[in-house]
Amino acid sequence: MDRVLLRSLDDSHATDEKRLSCRNDRYTYVDSMNGSQLKKCKWKVNFSLTDKVLAKATVDLPDVKLLHEVIENNTYVTGIEITTSELSFVEAVEHSSLIANRCADLMSLMSGLGVSSTLQQINEIGPPEAAKAGFKTFTMDTICVKPIDIDISTNQFLNVLDGKDEKLSRQLSHYRRGLASSDTIEKMREFYQVLEDERETSLKHRYGWIRDLVSHPELTFDATSKKKAFEQLGKTYIDPSSPSDLKKLEEQLRQIQHDAEITLKRNLFPVKKE
Repeated sequence: MDRVLLRSLDDSHATDEKRLSCRNDRYTYVDSMNGSQLKKCKWKVNFSLTDKVLAKATVDLPDVKLLHEVIENNTYVTGIEITTSELSFVEAVEHSSLIANRCADLMSLMSGLGVSSTLQQINEIGPPEAAKAGFKTFTMDTICVKPIDIDISTNQFLNVLDGKDEKLSRQLSHYRRGLASSDTIEKMREFYQVLEDERETSLKHRYGWIRDLVSHPELTFDATSKKKAFEQLGKTYIDPSSPSDLKKLEEQLRQIQHDAEITLKRNLFPVKKE
């Protein structure tokens, strides 16, 4: 769930003093202006994935579980269930959304597809007989057919979930956004930022000219970038509406995406020294 939804939830709680009166079984859906909802409690939060991810094996955490669905003897990850500590409603939505997005980032990297998470349902955890606050949404999804292993318990990914590795968190997010975008130029920018965060001179030398090319109307200030652009494209600018320009750019895009993927997998799954 993106920040726009988080803001809209927060704004509605701040301005709407009316209690929502709809009921569904035992659950009462109320906004946080209701006095009882200002308390902090534990929440169970479910997210759906924009794609069903075919999995060979998965590893969960005690408070983060990958939800499965078996279709024709194949197991797919279809969602994420998160149990929070004692938080307010808005805190629970924000915290769990970040965790779900991080898991989607990892699955995007492993599957090669732009998997995103969407908040589906959140319910207060309490006695079975009590009415509980929460809400539910509905989404549609598609199926990924590439089987992958999904382990959210590795030390490197736990550092991402805990906010201890901001660099890797950024890189995963940029990679997912690159996969999810259908725009060649936007893909190029996102994948390049994964590599740029490595701070390696060789990567900047190899791809810096492309970053300059897709970020400026025309290359006029850097002789090296101008030379490389002319060698690859025959000119020092990109016309985003030109199929031939985009085709030439896509040839470079495949290599940048490949290097970004290798970089992330190396950072997430370092080879153990003997």
